[in-house]
Amino acid sequence: MKKILYIVFALSASLFMQGCDDSSSASSEPESSSAKTSVRSSSSVEIESSSETSDDLPNYSRAIAVNKALGHGINFGNSWESGVDPTKSCPEGEETNWCFVEGKVYTYLDENWSNPIQDEWFQKAKDAGFQSIRMPVRWNQTALHEPPYTLQPERVEGVKRHVKIANGLGMPVIINQHHFNELYANPEKYMAAFYGIWENIAEEFKDFDNDSLIFEILNESREKSDSYLAQMTDSAIKIIRKTNPGRTIMIDPGNWGKFEQMDVFADIKDSNIIIDGHYYEPYNYSHQGHNTDCAKKVLWKANDQEATLKIVTDLKSYMSMAKKYFPGKNGTHIPLNIGEFGASSRCEAYGQDDANRALYIKSIVQVANQLGYSWHIWGFTGVGFDIYNKSTDEWYPEILKGLGLDK
Repeated sequence: MKKILYIVFALSASLFMQGCDDSSSASSEPESSSAKTSVRSSSSVEIESSSETSDDLPNYSRAIAVNKALGHGINFGNSWESGVDPTKSCPEGEETNWCFVEGKVYTYLDENWSNPIQDEWFQKAKDAGFQSIRMPVRWNQTALHEPPYTLQPERVEGVKRHVKIANGLGMPVIINQHHFNELYANPEKYMAAFYGIWENIAEEFKDFDNDSLIFEILNESREKSDSYLAQMTDSAIKIIRKTNPGRTIMIDPGNWGKFEQMDVFADIKDSNIIIDGHYYEPYNYSHQGHNTDCAKKVLWKANDQEATLKIVTDLKSYMSMAKKYFPGKNGTHIPLNIGEFGASSRCEAYGQDDANRALYIKSIVQVANQLGYSWHIWGFTGVGFDIYNKSTDEWYPEILKGLGLDK
């Protein structure tokens, strides 16, 4: 196993040097400090010249510092963002926590998918070497469905308690609006609720130190909501700023959080923001046992130069986009975070074992680290991409090694 990992490290390092000679971290010189972005569509971008000087550019220094503090993090998923499926209607007259009833306010906490967060998980993550926690939260199904969109008090207190536990260990936390599926499908109908919920979150969490808590606007917008994403994101930022003027905010591109869609945010003026994208490429490898069949036996091959170079090219191109669309003062640019990445833990019997997953994860992490991304692996446990076995109370050691966290 050691020999295989050495080979993939050497190969990826060589490819990285070939493909990233002009790459840099978030504090590097942008390709054009005088560039002004004119966005026509996610696939067609025109860069116009401008007379902007460094003094005219946004100061991303605060966001860069927070992104550095986030460092190498982990997702505590399938807990606070658990919920009911709005595509599965309940039988007439029946209301349960597995099927959707229009207009019903649910009262569940983080146990709805049988994966409630345990207090000791935070210490385990800290001891393993993780620096921060991304804690997805689904608010909309437990909030009042009309103004003022009051949040479920027990949910607010539960999330606050977990944030405080993490903060007590010196670990900043990211919370968001996660799995707002109704908004994705019908943004015009649910936009008011989206704004109202953010007004409530911002008020409830305003007293947390700005170094300890980050707000992420919306997880994985897709389909219809993508057409409104720039508007919704900008409006939500303005709502948050009323009560949280110094809070660092993360913004996610559309099409399920694809970095290449970041151009939609080019007109947002706030500078204390981080762009958070998700990277699961190639999807047919990372999602085996979820949306693809385990029996296809797609394995990560350490000697597949094309696949390894694709990761280098992708992550380098996203950083270049950040430099073009979001140049900042003193040669900086908006910082980037990989909010989710990982590989399915459901297909071990078909060859996608921990060693194979570790090779894939390492191929992403070593490039991300070189380029200055912060990141959050998906996920801790109970998510089908597990790197911790809660049944045996043990980490998967090869995955920690692939993440560069083995001791």
